[in-house]
Amino acid sequence: VVEEEEVQVTPNRCLSCKKRVGLTGFKCRCGMVFCGIHRYPEQHACAFDFKGMGKQQIAKANPLVK
Repeated sequence: VVEEEEVQVTPNRCLSCKKRVGLTGFKCRCGMVFCGIHRYPEQHACAFDFKGMGKQQIAKANPLVK
């Protein structure tokens, strides 16, 4: 299964409400830009896998010792 990554057409506008953000836009880990209201992952239904990233960082920082 191939996932298509969503591309933000207008990087100076919030992806959720289309409000112009200018320099105050917040870039999420999913790669999209949001306004102050929609900057949190819960507010914009973020598809980024935060748990998976955390597990990967922990596994990388703590290698298995034999």
